Amino acid sequence: MKYCTLRLFVIHLALLSCFCMPAVCAPTVSLTEYKQQLQSLSRQIEALKDDPARAGELVATIPDSISITTGSGEVQVNYKILKDDLAAFAKADAEKQTALLAKIRKYLEWLSAAAESYEKSGPNAADARGKLNNILSRREFSKVKGPDAKDALLARLFRWLSRLLDKLSVHGGSNFDWMRLFIYVLVAAAASLLGVWTFRRLRRPHEELAGREIIPFAPSARSWRTWLAEARALAQQQDWRNAIHLAYWAGISYLEEHGAWKPNRARTPREYLRLIGSRAAQYPVLSALTRKLELVWYGYHSASAADFDEAVGQLEKLGCR
Repeated sequence: MKYCTLRLFVIHLALLSCFCMPAVCAPTVSLTEYKQQLQSLSRQIEALKDDPARAGELVATIPDSISITTGSGEVQVNYKILKDDLAAFAKADAEKQTALLAKIRKYLEWLSAAAESYEKSGPNAADARGKLNNILSRREFSKVKGPDAKDALLARLFRWLSRLLDKLSVHGGSNFDWMRLFIYVLVAAAASLLGVWTFRRLRRPHEELAGREIIPFAPSARSWRTWLAEARALAQQQDWRNAIHLAYWAGISYLEEHGAWKPNRARTPREYLRLIGSRAAQYPVLSALTRKLELVWYGYHSASAADFDEAVGQLEKLGCR
């Protein structure tokens, strides 16, 4: 059991250190040759301490990936992390080179330790593979899958673009970080779009006010002049109660047409009064009209020509002339 657990653990470490993307012309070596290769790389890495300029040459000699032949099959190891660190080492200053060199040493030591553990774990991996398959067949791993052909193709495309952008240069031949510039342009474009959206959003209430929607049966659906004309016609018939009622709605239609509030046919007279607010110049006039309407229309008080003339006078104060 201990042997199988160790075997499974080492296999996981090897898989985690690999990018399963197929490499082009990946050389195949034995486990012994792989260990010798790691030792050779360690010696060359140590030599960079005295001659950092050789880092670029060393990157060119390292393959993108290798296939290791073992008793249980082939294991593919990707050297991209190592090559990226060496490329960064070649461009870094002296202080950063020291830290990167230590990081590269530790990475090679880890690869060597994984190879040693794999060799000592024994050639028989049938039990470990069976247990691994049993674990991966559980319900919690049902949606887990490796990279498919589409993922591999996209990864190759992104890697090719990255290499192409790294080779681009501007004045004087100095390397230029086109990827960073591209990201900055995207961020600037997103910020500009957000600014335009915010600006339009803040201006929208005024635009809606200018292009007010006519709601059927709302007071402003009929002009205040129409309301007032019908009120005067009822007054000539001495129907003072209905005349005052229509005169009130003439005032509401006038205020609504001039943007005092958004049309809504379900409001009560008291709600209109609250909407306009006590600090508005029209508040005293609307308050007087509302009080007259409540007494005559809802309170069934007797109305007279004087009451109608008072309501019309309040309308003239609003601007209904």
